[in-house]
Amino acid sequence: MQQFVRYARLTGIPLEDILDRELWSIVQSSATRETVPAHAMVDIMQICAIMANRPEIGVAFASWCNLNGYGPLSLLWGHCPTVGETIRVSNRFLHLESDALGVRSIETEDEIALVQFVTIPTRFGGSQFVEATLSLQVRILRLVLGADWSPVRVEFDHPPPGNLNLHRTFFRCPTVFGADRSAVVIRREEMKHPNPNGNAHLLAYLERQLAATMRPSVRDFVRQVEELVAAHLAGGQATLERTAAPLRLGGRSLQRRLAAHGMTFSDVITNVRLRVAREYFALEAQPNLSELAHRLGYGEASAASRFLRRHMDSGVRAQILRGKAIRAQL
Repeated sequence: MQQFVRYARLTGIPLEDILDRELWSIVQSSATRETVPAHAMVDIMQICAIMANRPEIGVAFASWCNLNGYGPLSLLWGHCPTVGETIRVSNRFLHLESDALGVRSIETEDEIALVQFVTIPTRFGGSQFVEATLSLQVRILRLVLGADWSPVRVEFDHPPPGNLNLHRTFFRCPTVFGADRSAVVIRREEMKHPNPNGNAHLLAYLERQLAATMRPSVRDFVRQVEELVAAHLAGGQATLERTAAPLRLGGRSLQRRLAAHGMTFSDVITNVRLRVAREYFALEAQPNLSELAHRLGYGEASAASRFLRRHMDSGVRAQILRGKAIRAQL
């Protein structure tokens, strides 16, 4: 947040004029507080993109920011011995920087997709925040792979901005919008690429020190489950067994763990679907029910329609009008 405030001032974005009282108060308090609400950074970037006519602000900010300004993560990145270790460490300690972002690596024979997604409710969508964090991921990888390195491709699950010049200049690879996910896709063999400045022993020491100071939250487990569901929801892949496997649990054990938090797996699926649906209507100028159904994990558009009426108390037309109203507020 502190870096973004400096960026806004340098680029002439009048935060005090375009933010509401709540968000402006958070901006002011960020100068002295160690943390701010997770939604604030997501909402502020989205508002700035529209109110300041800066549809590329996520990529632009990530291109500008100081990689040494991310606390413990900055220190860890410099000592990772390989690309794979850089990704592992980022995923493990990401929550120290933001509770708004979830990550997941999806492997195929030749490629690895580094998937990122917003894990919290947002007021106006999270596309700019995700563009910023994926751009930051590319900069971190270039620390090891070299400044001239480019991904295989970059995918975004939202519509493209009107001008893609900055995206093309920064990523230097095919950039796909309207995808099922938001991800940086790299070559599998790049995971083993060595970092000439890496120090495995120092990295292990720093990880132990950080791990010793981490205090598990009662929400940690539910949050993990929500992230796994969000990563696999599109196309109907977020099954109970598939979600339980990365947690080293069986399906019944996962249900029991969730029950201890007063939830069921069905509750988690519903919560994630609600978040996906709200963001979809907030971002899409021309929503398509079949596309939404796919993103919600349904095979039929009619199932998505029933979900909207049951859990959002209205049908597609009402949600389209709501999305228009949200965009009109900006």
